[in-house]
Amino acid sequence: MAEIHRWQHQYLGATIFPKTLSAVEFRAFFTFSEDELAAMRKRFRTNLRVAGALHLGFLKMTGNLLEETQVIPSKLLRHISAQLDLPALTIASLKAIYTRPKTLYEHQWWAMETLGFSKAPPELESGLLPFLSQEARYAASVDALVERAKEWLYQRRYLTPADRVIRDIARRAMAESEGTLFRLFRKQIPATEFRRIESSVLRTHEKARRSVLEWLQQPPRKKSINALRERIERIEFIKSLGIHKLDLDSIAIEKIRSYAGQLQGIRPAKYKELKDPTRTLRLLCFLKMVLMQASDAAIMLGGRLTTRIVRTAYDKAKLTEAEGALSLAKALEQVFERVDDPALDADEFRAYVRALRESQKPRQFPTRAAAARWILSEPNNQLRSLLNEMQKLDIEAEPHDPGKERIEYLKNLYEQRIVALPATPTVHTPSSWKDIVQGEDRERALRGLEAATLIGLRKSLRSGAVYVDHSEKFRGRHRLMIDADDWEQDKEKRYAQLGLPNQPEDFLDALVAELDAKLKELDVAVQSGALQIKGGNLHGLRDRAREVDIAVDRHKDELFDRIGVVQLPDLILEMDSRVGFSKILLGRTARTPAELLQVYAGMLAHGTALDASAVSLMVPQLTPNQILSGMQYFEDRDVVRAANDAVVSFHRRLRIASYWGDGTLASADMMSLDVSRKIWVARLDPKRGVPSVGTYTHVSDFWSVIYDMPIVLNERQAGVAIEGAIRQREVELDRLAVDTHGYTEFAMAIAKLLGFALCPRLKRISERRFYVPTGMKTPPEGLREIIIPNISLRRIREEWDQLVRLTASIETGHSTATVALARYGSASSDSPIYRAGVHLGRLIRSIYLCDYCLSEDLRRTVHRILVHGEAVHTLQRAINAGSFSKPRGQHEEELYAVSGSLTLLTNLCLAWTAAHMDEAVFGDNGLAQTMENLDWLQHASPTHSGNINFRGTFSFPVSDYQEWLLSEPVRANARK
Repeated sequence: MAEIHRWQHQYLGATIFPKTLSAVEFRAFFTFSEDELAAMRKRFRTNLRVAGALHLGFLKMTGNLLEETQVIPSKLLRHISAQLDLPALTIASLKAIYTRPKTLYEHQWWAMETLGFSKAPPELESGLLPFLSQEARYAASVDALVERAKEWLYQRRYLTPADRVIRDIARRAMAESEGTLFRLFRKQIPATEFRRIESSVLRTHEKARRSVLEWLQQPPRKKSINALRERIERIEFIKSLGIHKLDLDSIAIEKIRSYAGQLQGIRPAKYKELKDPTRTLRLLCFLKMVLMQASDAAIMLGGRLTTRIVRTAYDKAKLTEAEGALSLAKALEQVFERVDDPALDADEFRAYVRALRESQKPRQFPTRAAAARWILSEPNNQLRSLLNEMQKLDIEAEPHDPGKERIEYLKNLYEQRIVALPATPTVHTPSSWKDIVQGEDRERALRGLEAATLIGLRKSLRSGAVYVDHSEKFRGRHRLMIDADDWEQDKEKRYAQLGLPNQPEDFLDALVAELDAKLKELDVAVQSGALQIKGGNLHGLRDRAREVDIAVDRHKDELFDRIGVVQLPDLILEMDSRVGFSKILLGRTARTPAELLQVYAGMLAHGTALDASAVSLMVPQLTPNQILSGMQYFEDRDVVRAANDAVVSFHRRLRIASYWGDGTLASADMMSLDVSRKIWVARLDPKRGVPSVGTYTHVSDFWSVIYDMPIVLNERQAGVAIEGAIRQREVELDRLAVDTHGYTEFAMAIAKLLGFALCPRLKRISERRFYVPTGMKTPPEGLREIIIPNISLRRIREEWDQLVRLTASIETGHSTATVALARYGSASSDSPIYRAGVHLGRLIRSIYLCDYCLSEDLRRTVHRILVHGEAVHTLQRAINAGSFSKPRGQHEEELYAVSGSLTLLTNLCLAWTAAHMDEAVFGDNGLAQTMENLDWLQHASPTHSGNINFRGTFSFPVSDYQEWLLSEPVRANARK
């Protein structure tokens, strides 16, 4: 099949040239191989070779024939002429060549024969329709299917037929897909039952004073017990409709989310205008998605409130310790005063001291945690209310977890109105709570069991030992992995796809041998004095700063002086004309300048954290309502991801990008975005002390953001680091550098099994220990202080198949790495899979630490690529200078829109700067013509943004780019 670039889709099916082409298109399509040049020389006379080359390159670029030669970039003619060693052909002479229509036809036919293209056969539909039917399982619209059809045709070397032909086939595929889904829904929910559901959703909600449909669309308002009650109320309402029994496991979650999103924000009057099957699909998918998201939100809110209650108890315990110490100090001061009182005899003084001792005698606790547990067992209406709400969830548990049993036991006590715990409770009690639960005060014992149950429930939900089936993020561990029967049937194929052996012996033996060799090298370094072990810590890892040639700064200044200043609207339009991101977001070419501006304004609103009113002052051609409509284009995370991929693909094919990296190395880190404290997923940024949400970005070594994802602050980031590495579609990563938050031992194991290395920059590196297998033969004597022999190879062997099964589930998309690693975090110490993964991760981490300590180049590489990420974050902060507030940011899709839009704006700036750097260095009269050594380009970063104006009143000269950005021409006197 023919290779197709992600940014090439904008050209597919075109029949005329754009006014301008960049060096990327020149290199990708109009730089010819020796075989192609030989074919031109053989087929054409001298003055016709350039014309033949134009047809050949155009067909490679568009998958279609060049019909119009009126507008051809003169730079392209010079580029082709130089390859053929001919004088530059002019457009006028090119027109003269095609005065005979037959000549144009012959040249088109020759290009088709040379590249192996042919006209689409009459039976095209029989091949294209099954492909589009498969794609329709995930695609959100007919326009998206049309774009996929053009790619399919190009890959099979078929000329692109008329848009009407492709669109008719795409409509049939979408109709077939919707028909299949409609029948699946009707099989589970008959028409009469659906009408009951529909009437329940369209009626007016008694408390909310709006339709139930609009009530369901509301996100959580704040982090409170009332917000949790509102989520539970929605869950119970949707369950009353029977939606929790609706089996949609055979439907991709992206498809459910797409249909649900089409109903988000719609009013009942507009809904009633819909016809079946669209009406049924949208409503049921919407209700299913609301059920999953409400369950997720309820669990997250419950966990957050539990954390707040526990933290308050610890704060009180700490305060009690301080008050006790102060009270004793005052008592001692009183004793000192009385000891010198001549009126007191010895017996009276002793009696006074004894009385003082009894009055000052506080309850003693062995630890602060024990004191906190005692405080938690005191009357607390909030704790009991929270537990009562969490009991309403459909909680299931793994066989070994007692969480559900304790919840059911307490629920039974509540129903019987029992306020004191029976003397012999029939449930398992955590050992740390036994002194309270088994104490004489049985009311306190009941409160202690409630607190233990609530805290255990939070931990078990995080680990997946306790789960809710109708949740998306907190479903059971068993649902994270490929079905057992399917795994047994396909495991050979999955092992081969991952490049892993069926038996772990060879894999582990190679790792153990590598670790043994690396430890010996480390021991040699210690013996030679290059590294030192002092006090059980490894020292001597400081690297000297490298001197940078002064000429580098001079070259960079000259380079950026050539680029000059640019207004953000011009930058956006130029990049859109090159990569067509607006076409991806709309699913088609924009019809009018206003529609195009809506896309740009929506991107600016999300990416700069400004509201619609503020952006309307920057883009006065649009009203705030139009901008709000434009913002909705960015709430489809897959479409925004595709737009970013197109920009990244363009960027990495610039010649200058090869001086920065080949794409095998990337860094991953989080940047916090300021938000209102009223947004329920907001957390305090520990560094700046302001409410924030995070955007987690993966930055490639060629300076482009290859993946992004919104996250909640103060949570481990290892899962999202791995998720981005395997879901990005532009490069083949070998190494991913992260900081300490992006690393766990289990994550290092999963990354290794997925085929890349997680390279953390660890805090307190000198204090790290080297884990080795128990019973490892003769570890180096000089390293015994820093070696811990606690890796169990037996555990890894026993759980090898399940570890690979989990890895394959992540790789195939059956589960995300984010959810999988959250369920297999430190709270999952009871899981054999987790324990085996930790032991494998320790083995891999020890090998990595040896390399890190021995190789200065590795340390510099890890630090350098992480600094790349920080530099990109600096650019992002220049773009995103505001703080958004409610109602924005309450829905998960809005957070994805903010993160994706900021990434898209960042990538546009990086790619535009890189493209102009490329032109300034390698173009006509570029710096490369006067410099032999261009190694200084490694130090020139496209994150330079001082020449880009991000603020002010924007004027978008749309008419200058209308040929490739609009399907309808702009009037000559219109300049938007």
